[in-house]
Amino acid sequence: MTLPTRRLATRAPGSARTKQGAARDRRSRRLWFSYLLLSALMLLGFELIRDKAVSDAVYQVIGLIGVAAIVVGVRLHRPSPRLPWYLMAVGQFLLLLGDGIYSWLEDVSHQVPYPSWADASYLSAYPVLAVALIWLVRARRIRWDVALLDSSIVTAGLGLLCWVVLLQPTIKSPHESALSAAVAAAYPIADLLLLAGLVLLLVTPGGRTNSMRLLLGALALLIVADSLYLGLNLFGSGQSDSVDFLWLASYLLWGAAALHPSIAPTSSPTPEVDLPLRHTRLAAMTVAVLIAPGILGVQQLTGSRIDVGAVAIGSVVILGLVMARMRVGIGQITAANSQLELLRDELAFQAAHDPLTGLPNRPEAMRLIHAALSRAQRSGDLLALLFIDLDGFKAVNDAHGHHAGDEVLREVARRVRDEIRAGDTAARLGGDEFVVLVSPIESVTSASEVARRVVSAISQPISITGGEANVGASIGIALNHDLLTDADALLHEADTAAYRAKANGRGRIELFATALDRQADLEDAIAHAIGHDELIVHYQPIIDVATGRVAGCEALLRWNRSGVGMVLPSQFIPVAESSDLICDLDTWVLYQATQVLSEWSRVEELSDLFITVNISGRHINTPRIQADVADALAAHQVEPGRLVLEFTETVLIDEQLALGNLDALRKLGVGLALDDFGTGYSSIAQLTRLPIDRVKIDRSFLNSSSPSARRLLQLMIYAAQSSGLGIVAEGVELPEQLAFLETLGVEHAQGHLFGAAVPRGQLETRLIHQPADETSGP
Repeated sequence: MTLPTRRLATRAPGSARTKQGAARDRRSRRLWFSYLLLSALMLLGFELIRDKAVSDAVYQVIGLIGVAAIVVGVRLHRPSPRLPWYLMAVGQFLLLLGDGIYSWLEDVSHQVPYPSWADASYLSAYPVLAVALIWLVRARRIRWDVALLDSSIVTAGLGLLCWVVLLQPTIKSPHESALSAAVAAAYPIADLLLLAGLVLLLVTPGGRTNSMRLLLGALALLIVADSLYLGLNLFGSGQSDSVDFLWLASYLLWGAAALHPSIAPTSSPTPEVDLPLRHTRLAAMTVAVLIAPGILGVQQLTGSRIDVGAVAIGSVVILGLVMARMRVGIGQITAANSQLELLRDELAFQAAHDPLTGLPNRPEAMRLIHAALSRAQRSGDLLALLFIDLDGFKAVNDAHGHHAGDEVLREVARRVRDEIRAGDTAARLGGDEFVVLVSPIESVTSASEVARRVVSAISQPISITGGEANVGASIGIALNHDLLTDADALLHEADTAAYRAKANGRGRIELFATALDRQADLEDAIAHAIGHDELIVHYQPIIDVATGRVAGCEALLRWNRSGVGMVLPSQFIPVAESSDLICDLDTWVLYQATQVLSEWSRVEELSDLFITVNISGRHINTPRIQADVADALAAHQVEPGRLVLEFTETVLIDEQLALGNLDALRKLGVGLALDDFGTGYSSIAQLTRLPIDRVKIDRSFLNSSSPSARRLLQLMIYAAQSSGLGIVAEGVELPEQLAFLETLGVEHAQGHLFGAAVPRGQLETRLIHQPADETSGP
């Protein structure tokens, strides 16, 4: 055995498995397997020996091999600490010494006094082993109070059982002297010491290595063997051959535990963690608590004398220990909850803040801006958002490196925090971009003053490692005009103003010019929406008043703006009408409507429905209107009569061009409806001048309760009917209004009484799943 070489190999530096380390591991495992094989053969041979003297000699040799294996394993693997394992070897040797003395007294002297020097050797081994186990447990750095309580609870329960079954009968049995009685009682007490050590090892946190499992097995075999031996002697059998086998197996397992390569982590410290009340510990405590009533029950059933005093004392001790353990467990739970809350707060802070500057990050900034806008909308307060874009920051990074850039960003963040007002919020969006939420403010002057202080502070030289850096700041200011509640829109406006400030020169402050910039921004967004699936069409049913059936629907444009949400038509249609964008929107809706009509033509319940589309006056006053409508019809092969175009008289700017376009559209076969009839410049005289086939009466006439409004409504309806025009009444919300229209002979009506504008799918579901008489054509 080349032990020096192995010791040298264990000292090789580095954690990589070098060839030398791999060879050492292979030799260690071969040695361990060889030892196990030898142990099995020796145990088998011991069982086959019939001569007592030879058997006793072989017993001693096998036991000494187990002791030697402990020493060799410690020297080979060098666990830390090593002393507990050497103490185990000493304890094992003392047990073997006792066996040797006992055999010599029995085989040579032919007399075995009781107590004898063998008993002294035996009993001295148990404290040594107990100290070794406690030392090993302490080396693993567990919470000693918790481990001791867990061990004490189980030990107390089993100790009570030991008292009733072994210790009390041993004490009460006849003895030659008080010394012999004391020695007899000392053995079960010594085993309780080992049992406490066994439980301590079991409750130790960390993984169960093979070395640990072998050590636990050795301890368990020793305790079981001792208990069997005491029981056999107490109840008169005296035969201990099988017990000798268990003792020998215990010695050999102890050696196997030391020889296994996992002895090092078995002895190494584990992380200092609390020992929670896991299921195994709860089960062990439950069993320990139930031992006392179990003893009483067994004694009652067997007719034995009930030892109330011992059981009562044991129960009180166990209950006290369990209560102490529960108190510790509650403390652990409380501490764990506190730690969890701290970790949750820390994680929440880290998730919401920039790690470099400690300022809120972009998501948190957007949340704060949105919350401030919501509060301002309720209170009517004015607030400002400052968008800070550093000037010259890239030059610092290029010249001094990113570490210097980080220093600059940290210093800028500090200066911004120092210059803003109490209650204002600074945040870093990323890169060299910061924002400051200034809320509330009395006027834009307050925000401008904060911006000037920030620009002045940032422009001062910044000390960095190895020199100085100079940066500036361009700031854009945006206000929550019109009680704006969209954080993305406000940030975009501030960013736009900052971009303009940067373009105009270093260190400037620009205010977002609300009217012009918002219109330009909306125009760009509308153009983007047309080609990026942000536009949708909702359909409001139009009812045949006489039958109550759905005759058609009006196509109404909606805009789900990316990053903003639904935008009201009143917010974007006027902007689009100021340019040819409205023509593009009209054309997009025409194509959507004709596609729907084409698909509905293949569904029996929907094949006769018509769709009305609003066309702007700007579109009607352009030459492209004829081609746009014709192309949409041709693209989806739709019957022209199922498409109705709505327009208002007020948009006829170039009357000659507009009337020519309307005549061409009428000849194309599409329906033409004069919308908002009765308002603006509309007059009954226009009914014969315009090439229309129907009118839509404005909702204001129907909603008015004045007699004059009702008479005017009757007059308009009579005039339209006299001109041979169809009539659609808008804004019908009450059954009484519908009944009134029916008495006047109005053909069609629409309004919330029949349903709001909904996505196509919802309308189709309603119509297809209703009786056949719920739909009708024009």
